[in-house]
Amino acid sequence: MPTINALMKTTSLALISGILLAGCQAQPRPAASEEIREASDRSADWPAQGRRFVVDEHASELRIVVYADGPLARFGHPHVIGGAVLSGEVMLAEPFTDSALRLAIDVAALEVDRPAWRLDEGFDPDMTEAAIAGTKDNMLSASVLNASRFPSIEIESLGLVGPPWQPDIELRLHLAGNSRELTVPVGIEMNNNRLIASGRMLLSQREFGIEPFSAAGGSLAVADTLLVRFRILAIEADLP
Repeated sequence: MPTINALMKTTSLALISGILLAGCQAQPRPAASEEIREASDRSADWPAQGRRFVVDEHASELRIVVYADGPLARFGHPHVIGGAVLSGEVMLAEPFTDSALRLAIDVAALEVDRPAWRLDEGFDPDMTEAAIAGTKDNMLSASVLNASRFPSIEIESLGLVGPPWQPDIELRLHLAGNSRELTVPVGIEMNNNRLIASGRMLLSQREFGIEPFSAAGGSLAVADTLLVRFRILAIEADLP
């Protein structure tokens, strides 16, 4: 019977070819909550007037947490992907429900497994350089994010409801050639000419045409659901 170390060596090479390596511990995976819908023919309306805010790319952050699935999930490695990769703009309009946003995520700039990020999620902070490099290479590959063809992930608002401090924003997300719609609750803080939007959402890889990698007959697999955390800082700018 193979030892755990032997099993890890056998499965790790297979997992590198997936979207991200699977979870090394039996971490609790979030249950899906947001409904992801097929993209409609609706177009996003950009307000003609309002207060325009430009995203501060260096002060904004995205994190994507990937878990394992299957009976052998405890033998893999969880990963946290992210960084200062967000750009775009927000328009605050009157009434507030006419406000809008459009964002882009620089796929090639995504980083993998900073120790501090892993600690934040309760994971072992230590990962080998080889595992990090392999994860990023395969994340950008044609079978996953297809970064050479789709260098950015695009996000646009379609509408919002709720109070200005925590609206539910209906979004259209364009990822790796596929578009879907979802509704995300977002906390918003205003401080003079600064706007901070933060929240979390869950994404299904399969909904965007990405089949999570599995090995050993599905006993060790990448979980379909990804946990996405974001914090966006935008600074008010003069309209052109």
